[in-house]
Amino acid sequence: MENKPTTDEASSEAVDICNELAVVSQKTRINQRVDRLTKAYLMMESEDAKSAGTLGYMARSVVQATLPHTDPKTSYFERSNGIITLSVMGRPKIGLPFGSMPRILLAWICTEAVRTKEPVLYLGRSQNDFLRKLQLPISGYYSNVLKSQAHRLFSSLITVSAEKDAQISLENILIAKKAAIFWSPKHPDQPSLWESELTLTQDFFEEVTNAPVPIDMRAYQALRKSPLALDIYAWLTYRVFLLHAAGRSHVVIPWAALMLQIGAAYANHNDSEEKKRKQAIANFRAQFLKKLKDVLGLYPEAKGAVIEVDNGLMIKQAPLHIKRDPRIK
Repeated sequence: MENKPTTDEASSEAVDICNELAVVSQKTRINQRVDRLTKAYLMMESEDAKSAGTLGYMARSVVQATLPHTDPKTSYFERSNGIITLSVMGRPKIGLPFGSMPRILLAWICTEAVRTKEPVLYLGRSQNDFLRKLQLPISGYYSNVLKSQAHRLFSSLITVSAEKDAQISLENILIAKKAAIFWSPKHPDQPSLWESELTLTQDFFEEVTNAPVPIDMRAYQALRKSPLALDIYAWLTYRVFLLHAAGRSHVVIPWAALMLQIGAAYANHNDSEEKKRKQAIANFRAQFLKKLKDVLGLYPEAKGAVIEVDNGLMIKQAPLHIKRDPRIK
């Protein structure tokens, strides 16, 4: 008679199968990421962004004050190093924007504002129309995420404030003056009677059109799975430009300061326990360096210009990722 496996043996075999499937799944994801980055690099290498029609822009304020990477599950989000505080305030019933989608939305908004020179932006007659404008896959996942994150982003107020001694300064960043979205949640490809539109606030519109940060939308598409990678790409592109503009050879940015700007979900800088703070910085450093490799794969001219030092990163002058634009001041 054939011996039947015992319960323990069957359980062990099931665990082994699950582990094997997990390894295969991880390898597949890695291969897809490498393939996506390689294709983007080859396209960027063969033709510059302006000639390819992929020249995009971001506002300086949203490069310097990044949104949360994961859902903070609150209507108020804040990071502070004791001097500078970055905060995002949303409506309690709606929540705060987080992840890659609001970053992709912002890139499209800023690019469209620069292109049209108009504060009123048209989002299409259906949700799928807008997904096509964003060059995102037409799927139920992206449809759900798009509407939710657009609502959160257009309803939020971003504030950057600084306090030192008796001096106080702050800047409020409100992106949308008004928005009218007529998409059908059950029928994302069904055209509405009116085209959905977004009107930017005058302050945000002027900032974007007067001094935008140039990016290559092919890089944004390749990095879209990681909000941290998107932040690093925009940050590094802008940092190298600032060195050129200021005539400086290099700048050193401490890990703690970089985590304040970019590390949305790693720690609370007001944490009284020094050990936890140091561990949070170490975790952020590891994740940052991992995603930096992907970014440098798309911006290879900066590979020798990003050097880790004792307390942070040194950024040296490198060739500009996008050729100098007279609109950048």
